[in-house]
Amino acid sequence: MAAPKNRSTRLNRIAGELNERHRLDWSRGEAIEAEYDDGRREWTYRWIDGPTVEQVRRAARKADREVTEGLLYRRTLSQRTVTLGAIRMAMDSATTLDFRDRPYITPSAVEELWRTVSKPQPRDDRESALVTAILTETNGDHGRNWAQDYDLCKLVQERGLVPFLRRAAADAGQPVELSPLERLTERYVSPRASGAWTHRLRTMTPLEAFSAVQADTAATPQAVADALTLLPELHAALDTAAAELQARVQSEEPAA
Repeated sequence: MAAPKNRSTRLNRIAGELNERHRLDWSRGEAIEAEYDDGRREWTYRWIDGPTVEQVRRAARKADREVTEGLLYRRTLSQRTVTLGAIRMAMDSATTLDFRDRPYITPSAVEELWRTVSKPQPRDDRESALVTAILTETNGDHGRNWAQDYDLCKLVQERGLVPFLRRAAADAGQPVELSPLERLTERYVSPRASGAWTHRLRTMTPLEAFSAVQADTAATPQAVADALTLLPELHAALDTAAAELQARVQSEEPAA
């Protein structure tokens, strides 16, 4: 089968249209580019983060089915996106645990997490600051983008999220603050539950935290103030529980 005429020009035109449509930034390496492998005689669209492979494939084929026949598609993930994926996996209860009860995180699992997600982004400033803290630690003194995907995933798996949450909260340039429940968990979490807190940011329940402060005769003013912020939530939970019990009693009452 003869190669399509002007294939390079046509592929670059489609890539340009897709870059404009998805507002991909050339300066950050996001833009879709057409690359040719002389040895394999294959054309590939490559880009970083941005739209999904399926989105680009579907749009490219719709634009020109002839010239995209046999075209390969390869989306790679930036350090920030890999780190964000590692954070999400660490906090997901469905993530498999390793032999030390830590979330087992691999680059391939992170790639699968984002496979159907276009332009992955942090949910808020706090998550963004956590990503930055992890990247700063991983790259160390080697410079930007030194760490590999494996390094990022391994760091989150081995160290957990709490050390980087502390780092982000301590950095005046990061808009991060621990919640009252998180501060109480830091202070009172039991050894048995400490792993879930360190690696997954699983806090104590409000009742557990409040009871811990109540039982601590040496509790700091900050801890007491944090515990008192939990009262509305505790009252609401007790009201809900009371209503459920009342409904159970009424359902069990014999008919007149």
